[in-house]
Amino acid sequence: MGQRYTLLIVDDEVSNLQKLRRTFVEDCRILQARTGDQALRLLQRETVDAIITDQRMPGMSGVELLRRSLDFCPESRRIILTGYSETDYLMDAINEGQVHRYIIKPWEPFALRQTVLEDLEHFRLKKAHQLVEEQLRIAREVQAHLFPQDLPPVPGLSYSGSCRSAGQIGGDFFDFLKLSEREFCIAVGDVSGKGISAALLMANLQGLLRSHISYRRDSLDLMLREINGLLCSFTGGSRFATFFCAVYDAQEERVSYVNAGHNPPVLLRRRDSGPPRLCQLPATGVPLGLFRQSSYAEESIDFQPGDSLIVYTDGVVEAENSLGDQFGEQRLEAALVGAADLAADRIQAALLQEVSEFVESRPPTDDLTLVVLKRQQAAAPISDEQS
Repeated sequence: MGQRYTLLIVDDEVSNLQKLRRTFVEDCRILQARTGDQALRLLQRETVDAIITDQRMPGMSGVELLRRSLDFCPESRRIILTGYSETDYLMDAINEGQVHRYIIKPWEPFALRQTVLEDLEHFRLKKAHQLVEEQLRIAREVQAHLFPQDLPPVPGLSYSGSCRSAGQIGGDFFDFLKLSEREFCIAVGDVSGKGISAALLMANLQGLLRSHISYRRDSLDLMLREINGLLCSFTGGSRFATFFCAVYDAQEERVSYVNAGHNPPVLLRRRDSGPPRLCQLPATGVPLGLFRQSSYAEESIDFQPGDSLIVYTDGVVEAENSLGDQFGEQRLEAALVGAADLAADRIQAALLQEVSEFVESRPPTDDLTLVVLKRQQAAAPISDEQS
């Protein structure tokens, strides 16, 4: 099996102890005792994976031994050898001693060996699975607290963000950072791969953003070069992340941004009449973490009242229905046009609803992140006639 277990064998007959030892000596470290009291003394100083005991022994029965062994090794596998087969006795053994398996004498060594080792291996794998599940639960809780917990008010803006992980933890992230009374930052990232490794790299990327944005917000291109260099040192070029970062300046009414290989965000331009005009913000550099010497261009756009900026990860456009069709950019843009007059959180909700209806009950295959930033329109003045 590849795993050497510690096994305690208990029997008052020397011949049975010898037979049990021969059966397991190649696979297990063997401890042995001839009475229940001797076995309990061993358990006070030894950790065992399994106990095999005879039922009929002088002084203390096998059931009593197994019951008392629960105080020392509650997770050990407990197996009893018995010549009895009465239902009442077996129920007592299972209930009192928490017996995992009983073996009716006479037993055949090869069959006993296979049974016990298979039980131990199954239990080991179950414990390993439980450990992984617990680690994932903790990681999920930690990751949940990495997303923005509070949404500070930003005059003239409404904004909203959402992330749905395909698994227990994911590699997508978004962040909102109020830099000053006039400056507000949004960021969305998508780390390659899945699971804990992707989540760890995501946390690193978010930490790098927060540590750099306060003094690099006037040079987003330089900030991304520095973050990329650090990310390359973490990954050795084996992992990468697409990344979009934008800073809104209320005084200038502009959004400055860098796009490191991310899905092109959609800019909805409000018009006085007719549907809004859609523009894409294409990549201004390659994904982070691929090449240490990569450079990134910073771009800027006017951001006027009524305009909206929608940033998403590929989990949105690559969401598939039961036929294998993807949601795609055309459906995305159509949904955005239909929701253009709504507030940011309502635009987000409308788009997520469209995606959910498209995929129906099909489970997601990738993380899905959506961030919406909207410039609010000034309230129209009340005329004398309306007052």
